[in-house]
Amino acid sequence: MTIEIRTEPAYCVALKPVSFLRASEIVDEGDVCRLAVAIRNAGDWTTPIPIEKESGIVMDGNHRLRAAAVLELRYLPCVLLDYRDPRVSVTHWQTGEPFCVRHICKRILQDKLLFPYKTTRHSFAPRLPCTEIPLSLLRGAV
Repeated sequence: MTIEIRTEPAYCVALKPVSFLRASEIVDEGDVCRLAVAIRNAGDWTTPIPIEKESGIVMDGNHRLRAAAVLELRYLPCVLLDYRDPRVSVTHWQTGEPFCVRHICKRILQDKLLFPYKTTRHSFAPRLPCTEIPLSLLRGAV
């Protein structure tokens, strides 16, 4: 009898300064306010933000990034990734067609423009990890 055990490469989660992160899409401010209240009430940050590790581009979590600003957090747990990572796929939110990663980098880093709300959809396989980091730690110096 043969048993196959498959292990996925582990994700790297690191605390990064909020100032390093680059928003990539416009957000709904009402959703940001509701999310900030929910995070404040929970007292812990439970969902790390996946980012492009060299540039800080937010792959998913623009609302969480804005909520962090509302909560006056200085650091956020981030999953450090690269767009060439096979665990990352990017599609157009409405059509499901593949989205050009070079276009994301150019628009955010060179043109300094955000995409409209719900333009890109980033998927991660396997699922991203969770955290339980007290907000008090994220407000202070690390």
